[in-house]
Amino acid sequence: MRIRCLYELKGKAVVTITLTIISFIMSFTVCYMIPESFEKICLKTRPEYVWQYFSGILIHNIEPKFAMWIHMIMNFMGLIPLGIIVEKVIGSRNTLLLALVEAFVTAICFQVITWNNPGKACGISTICYAFATVGFYCIFLVIRKRETAWHKQFLFYYFLYEFVGMLSMLVNPMLTMNSFILHVSGIVIGVIWIVIMKKKIHMKIIGNKV
Repeated sequence: MRIRCLYELKGKAVVTITLTIISFIMSFTVCYMIPESFEKICLKTRPEYVWQYFSGILIHNIEPKFAMWIHMIMNFMGLIPLGIIVEKVIGSRNTLLLALVEAFVTAICFQVITWNNPGKACGISTICYAFATVGFYCIFLVIRKRETAWHKQFLFYYFLYEFVGMLSMLVNPMLTMNSFILHVSGIVIGVIWIVIMKKKIHMKIIGNKV
C-alpha cells in the first residue's frame, strides 16, 4: 500500500475543506474588508468577547499582515493533506468532533495560560497539530506494512518535510511558552484520538483487528 492510497479510500473530506475555506475567508475579510474588527475577532491577549475563543482559532494575529498569510499558508499546507487523510480514515463525523474538541481545549488552555500572563494566540495551528498527529500515525501504519518501499514514495518526503517543519516549530526559541502549550494541546488531543479510534484506524489501513 502506498501513502497515496489513503486518498483513494471512500469518503469525502468535507470537514477539512470547509474548515480551510472558513479560515481563509475569515482571515481575508477581517484583514482587508473590515480591518477595524481585527482586534475584536482575533486573539491578542486574553479574550474580551466569548466568540474570540473560537474565532481566534481560525485567524492568526500576526503583524505585519503578509507574515500572517505566510504562516496561514504553511498551516494549510499541513492541514489540508493531513486532514484529508484523517477524514478518509476515521470519517467526517469523527474528524469534526476532533476539531471541535481541540477548539474547546484550546479555548480552555488559552484562558488558563493568559490568566496572569497575556500573550498572543496561535490561530488554526492547534487543530492542524491535532490532525497532523492522527495523520502521521496513519502514514506510519502504511509505511510499516512495507508493501512499497518508503524511499520510492514522493509523498513520504513531503510529509517528512511537514513533520520536520512542525517539530522545528515546537523547538523554535522564538516561540512563546503560551504558543508552545497551545500547540502541544493539539498533539495531546491527537494522541487521545488515536487511542480512541485505534481499532477503526487499523481496520481501515491494515485490514485486521488489533
